[in-house]
Amino acid sequence: MNLSEWVKVWLHDYKRVMVKPSTYDSYCVNLCYVRCDVDLSDLTSIDIQRMISDMAAEGLSTSTIKHMLTLVRQALRKARSLGLVSSLAMLEELELPRRSAGTVEPFSAAEYEKIVQCAQNSIYSDLFLALLYTGARVGELIALRWRDVNLVGGEIHIRNTDYRGTLQPVKTDSGRRTLPIYGDLSAILRRRYRRRTCDRVFTNSLGLPCVYRTVLDAWRRFLGNIGIEPCGLHKLRHTFAHRALRAGVPARVVSAWLGHADVYITLQIYDTVDRDDFRRAADILQRKNAPSGAFVSRIFTGGGFADVGPFTQR
Repeated sequence: MNLSEWVKVWLHDYKRVMVKPSTYDSYCVNLCYVRCDVDLSDLTSIDIQRMISDMAAEGLSTSTIKHMLTLVRQALRKARSLGLVSSLAMLEELELPRRSAGTVEPFSAAEYEKIVQCAQNSIYSDLFLALLYTGARVGELIALRWRDVNLVGGEIHIRNTDYRGTLQPVKTDSGRRTLPIYGDLSAILRRRYRRRTCDRVFTNSLGLPCVYRTVLDAWRRFLGNIGIEPCGLHKLRHTFAHRALRAGVPARVVSAWLGHADVYITLQIYDTVDRDDFRRAADILQRKNAPSGAFVSRIFTGGGFADVGPFTQR
């Protein structure tokens, strides 16, 4: 039996009934990248490295390559326990392409205000704003039921996610969390509670549970109509995290709020540095280095920095 055949057998016979349908589906997607007709008994690290190099040459991301390797590693560990391979030496000394540094661009302050002001132009306005105010994942709010909302206590309990119309428990313990209801979010939820038609908090125009693809299409159409470049719904989560960190909310709190297991994940993905950060840093440095009694402030003019001042310190 070669590697490709074994991974397919392992996935069907050993993993299919042991993981959630969404996880199994993602495994099946990555199965197509396991392209190796070398027999298990003859498999070497060179054979697996060749798969990695071929995927990189096709322009596939480092993340996709890692997902493929996860399948191969788990399948080969099972193969060793069954005596199909004698060791896992073929998994050693593998090299992955360097991950390109991706950037996460949250909505600007002007875009944020435009979304809030124009949200009522979409039938999914409440869902869009709730995503912006909670930083929750789209599936988590689509799955939100009234039993998970405590309007008196001011809390939302994130317990489930929606996968193709089916409620499933969130994947991790850190994903199970309780979020506070604050500001305009309270008004949105109270209004929806008075008009509720089923056990889901957010519904479509027919009062039925939302469908992710329909919501995404409506979101992109909404952005286009208000003059903002269409993008995915996840950018609302990015914007929440970015604004929370910039407002001074401790990173550990933002991380727990987002349902991350490690604060490093939060900082790595969402704590991006923008032009305003450089402006504030330049001002701090200018104040620090200015002669006693007076300082010169610098502002960014678009073509460079210009001196403004001097000002007398008091």
